[in-house]
Amino acid sequence: MSVQGKAAIITGSTSGIGQAAAETLARHGAKVLVSGRDQTRGESIARCIMDSGGEAHFIPADLSDPQAPGRLVHETVRLWGRIDIVVNNAALVCNKPVEKIVHEDWDRLLFVNLKAPFFLIQAALPYLKESRGSVINISSINGIRNDRNNLIYDTIKAGLNHMTQGLALDLRSAGIRCNVLMPGGIATPLLNQWFRQFAGNPEEADRLAEAAKQEPNVGTPQQIADAVLFLAGSQAAWVNGAVVPIDGGYHL
Repeated sequence: MSVQGKAAIITGSTSGIGQAAAETLARHGAKVLVSGRDQTRGESIARCIMDSGGEAHFIPADLSDPQAPGRLVHETVRLWGRIDIVVNNAALVCNKPVEKIVHEDWDRLLFVNLKAPFFLIQAALPYLKESRGSVINISSINGIRNDRNNLIYDTIKAGLNHMTQGLALDLRSAGIRCNVLMPGGIATPLLNQWFRQFAGNPEEADRLAEAAKQEPNVGTPQQIADAVLFLAGSQAAWVNGAVVPIDGGYHL
């Protein structure tokens, strides 16, 4: 897939889709900056990648901090002198009926799920121009299909889709490709978090989440990571501004 020697920033890569993307890109020769809030897991993932012959480094990052995107870019350039791939994967969920939504719910999801991806791309822009790089935003099938009590998340993911296409248009002349993947339900810890917001207790939420992960319409992180690898590499050189459902066709 021609990602050998390229440097990638992957947000939210201490579990789930982000972890699978980091491991997959590293396995194909990319240098990977693992980032997230869980330092123990992040350091373990980076260490496992290196033990397997890859190149990785962990930087703790809470994307609700406006300074986080700049730090991720600074560290990547300090380590490897370049940025070729940005994968915006980190996200928060909010499962609430309309009557219970408060300002803080909008603010935290807007900041992490939409503003942080934009400002990470903006901070990386000089280096992406040099490398004619690839941006891959991880949205959700909820960006085009609403779910009950999921209004904020669904709305902001639709915004991420539209922002990605706007970036593809504005950055096309610089040779930067911007695409977005819309996974359906994926067996990740984020699914557990979603259930915990409406289930009676954490144990019941985890039981529901684990049962949901066995359903045929729920995919695996690796299935999304394979698509990330494709979009990051040279075989996708003519793919730009694409908004790709990746849920086995279940949204149909």
